[in-house]
Amino acid sequence: MPSPLTPVRAVRIDFASFKEGRADAQALVQRISGINVNLVALGAGRLDWNYFKWEGHEDLWSSDVRETGIDFLAEDATRFHPWASVSTVVDVFAPRYITEHPHAAAVSWLGQRSEHLVSTTELVQGEFGSLLLHMLDYIAAHYPVDSISLTELSYYTEGYGDDDKAAYMAYTGRTDWPRNPIGLVNIDDPSIGRWRSYEIGRFLERAAAVVHRYHKELYVDVDVSWGHLSRESVEKGQDYGTLLQYADRLGIWDYFGLSGYPPDYTGEIARYLKKYGAARIIISVGLWSQRGTAISPDALRRAMQAALKSDIPNLWITPSLLLSEEHWQVITDLWGRR
Repeated sequence: MPSPLTPVRAVRIDFASFKEGRADAQALVQRISGINVNLVALGAGRLDWNYFKWEGHEDLWSSDVRETGIDFLAEDATRFHPWASVSTVVDVFAPRYITEHPHAAAVSWLGQRSEHLVSTTELVQGEFGSLLLHMLDYIAAHYPVDSISLTELSYYTEGYGDDDKAAYMAYTGRTDWPRNPIGLVNIDDPSIGRWRSYEIGRFLERAAAVVHRYHKELYVDVDVSWGHLSRESVEKGQDYGTLLQYADRLGIWDYFGLSGYPPDYTGEIARYLKKYGAARIIISVGLWSQRGTAISPDALRRAMQAALKSDIPNLWITPSLLLSEEHWQVITDLWGRR
């Protein structure tokens, strides 16, 4: 792992198809080994769609794993580890699990069942959460990775079913969700975000214990409260201070291209996060834009420069699929060659 005193220079590796992306993986090894990238992020998949061979859970293997017989996490971690630390990314979305266990789905503030997220209560104290912890344990025990990163752990419009309501009332002492004048749940009421962050923290406490048992680290992706940085994504159940009681580092989703903010806003984010220290924060620069294409190489340069001039110079560029030759040149210019 990059030490707390060494700036993180990370790239998230993605493939349009794991099965068809073996040549791309080797090309990326050549690319990464030539520049000062010191952390590579590799997808492990979801609990219900694995890109590794989880023994005893063959029914959860992705079709790419079943069809090729390849353990993609093992193969790619071995490829990249000689040149960089490896973090494997676990996505908490669970569409297949929800199809088979519809009662586990999160319910939106409008009463609709989620197709992707289980309820907060199901994550924290249900069967899904227990199985996810077993998955983290298996990865930490069997793969040459240095950290596990949880992503998509975000609730805002979803997470208002009966089980979550009961947990919220037990935590707050209230008899109902806070409501707006027309009777809908007031999803922006701070008490909901504080309760949800507490619940997510309970899950992360258990996840951290699992990962730390194998001397690995736990990272968690969080969003930005755009234009209101001091909210610290509490509205999505991601209160930074609460999550950092358990996670070793937070990956801040600096997806300015999707949020309509200029790349230089990265500097504002970094300055605000200074209070948590560089050892705990990685700024994840997303390449997506509102136009459905990648941000420009110049926008990437401006965002990276803003972070590198700040007290939080740790950067995670995502995803590799959107990196053009011009983007790679920006990364090489700012991080240098080996």
